[in-house]
Amino acid sequence: MVADAAEVLGQYTIYERLGRGGMAAVNRAEMHGLAGFRKVVALKRLHSHVASDPKMVESFVYEARLASHLHHPNIAQTYDLGKVDKTYFIAMEYVAGPTLTQVLKQSSVAAGPVPIPIALAILGQICDALDYAHNLCDEHGKPLGIIHRDVSPSNIIISNTGVVKLIDFGIAKAAGSEQTKTGFVKGKFAYMAPEYLEGQLDLRADLFGIGVIAHELLTGRSLFLAKSDYDTIQRLKEMPVQPPSRWNPDIPRDLDDIVLTALQRNPRLRWQSAAAMRTAITNVVQSLGGPVPGSQVLEWLQWAFQREPPEVTSSLGRALDTLGEPSQVAEEPAGHGAAGSGAAGSGAAGSGDPSGARKRSRRKTAPSLPRRRAPVARRGSRRVWVLLLVLIALVVLTRDQLEVTGRALYAWIAS
Repeated sequence: MVADAAEVLGQYTIYERLGRGGMAAVNRAEMHGLAGFRKVVALKRLHSHVASDPKMVESFVYEARLASHLHHPNIAQTYDLGKVDKTYFIAMEYVAGPTLTQVLKQSSVAAGPVPIPIALAILGQICDALDYAHNLCDEHGKPLGIIHRDVSPSNIIISNTGVVKLIDFGIAKAAGSEQTKTGFVKGKFAYMAPEYLEGQLDLRADLFGIGVIAHELLTGRSLFLAKSDYDTIQRLKEMPVQPPSRWNPDIPRDLDDIVLTALQRNPRLRWQSAAAMRTAITNVVQSLGGPVPGSQVLEWLQWAFQREPPEVTSSLGRALDTLGEPSQVAEEPAGHGAAGSGAAGSGAAGSGDPSGARKRSRRKTAPSLPRRRAPVARRGSRRVWVLLLVLIALVVLTRDQLEVTGRALYAWIAS
């Protein structure tokens, strides 16, 4: 959707919409300053009907103040908080590139499984972003205790430089803020830690989200997502979790252990910090030959997004179509799930449009990265079974029939 080219809000000229949620909409915009200064940003504007509610305005301001503390290469930056007439806005870093939702869908329907080195590069950077946020202190050295609460594919963008960006801390919690009550949750159920559904929340909830993302990246399959929220929650609470190597035999046992530890339903058995999980991922990366640079991540993305999907969409592709909006139960002043994640994920900080990657590359062969082993051919084993059945039949044939059939069998095998 393209906004009126003449639409201006203070020093910002507003262009196409990137996403829209229940609280706010996000547009690509251009900030104008002195001496011809210009900067492209993602501009998040509070809906007018929401701006009349003081609690919603307080939440919006809380989001901007919390995000203003975050300065990390793997987290989208927040530049400005302001109000023009009756419109409240937040200006954020504009990140050009696809969301992880789009990457998973494209991989599922057209490009094939995400190579393990690419998946590990993405997961490592998400861990880096969360480790920074979880341990961030204010200007007085007091820990902020930030918890993202919605670590999901739509809140992760892979930029056009191959750098992973975690976006939308709009529903994040900080130490000292109002505690989450039972039944009052925000986020996406398919990536939500089970204890959070019961009102228990700490940084380990974010690590469960990474575990779900890791499983889906490595297998190309949705894990807990079902047709309804109820079914998704039931899976989240009760479904046995199989190791990723069940679907991808190239996955080493150590990587299986990393993912299954992140997916422990008991948070005491889970990774206790993003740093610990990052260290474990780094060890696997080293065992596989070392880290993949951002240029190779970008090269694979360019190749993946030029692939044309077949007419039949896979189950994961169909499932990912449902992930645009976060699940919300009741209202909670400290959360902005509708405004951020509801803005199609990429709306919080980037275009989410991978078309640029398509245009930059026309190569028809995949980059030289480790891929999952092809299934072993079964032709030889089928012939053995056929041969055994034929031999059994031959014991009841006459001598003449035996000679004729034997010659035919020899010719068939030789072929």
